[in-house]
Amino acid sequence: MKVSPQATKGHLIAGIILVVLSLISMLGSLLLEIRTVAPLIFFIFFFGVWGGVELGRFLEYSLSKKTES
Repeated sequence: MKVSPQATKGHLIAGIILVVLSLISMLGSLLLEIRTVAPLIFFIFFFGVWGGVELGRFLEYSLSKKTES
């Protein structure tokens, strides 16, 4: 599999922000007594997966850059 040359520190920052949004959604669903927490559960999954993908891209890029050197 070819490593994406577009993976930059922007992916790292975006991944961290998305994971933080996921954690905020999780805490909100636990602390707030909302009758319908389904949207928050969706946001936990969506932001968590998307953040993980972005962090994975950056990690893959940084590891391949170190092995090429």
